[in-house]
Amino acid sequence: MTSRRGFTLLEMSITLAVLLIASGLVVPALVDFGQTPARRTAGALLELLTTARHIAIDSNVAVTVVLDPKTGRYRADSTGLVGSGPVGEGEVAFDGLEELVTESARLTWRFRPDGGAFGDTVVVRGQEGSLVLSVDHWNGVARTDAQ
Repeated sequence: MTSRRGFTLLEMSITLAVLLIASGLVVPALVDFGQTPARRTAGALLELLTTARHIAIDSNVAVTVVLDPKTGRYRADSTGLVGSGPVGEGEVAFDGLEELVTESARLTWRFRPDGGAFGDTVVVRGQEGSLVLSVDHWNGVARTDAQ
């Protein structure tokens, strides 16, 4: 009987497969680790406004986003030479631990085909702090700043 040293290719392959499966389960959980409810809500709003800006530039139409700060429901409409109509509608999900603070009954942002924009500024307030979400009027880029 001969003694063997090391691992076989099969043993190493099985070990690698188990590690890959385990990391596939852990990595998505770590991506949101440390994300507070206010940051998640602000991130969802940033994604919505960034998408509206890209649609306005790519389609050469103005895109208006209207959001109800109490429910998170929004509607995006396009107007311009190419056509007009709904771009999309949906809801920004709140965790219940944050709120959108504004004096307006509805928040409105309008993105122009040249990249510019105008719209409301809103505070996303959570238990851990607040973030101010605003849109740059010159280039239409939405951003958040800690308050």
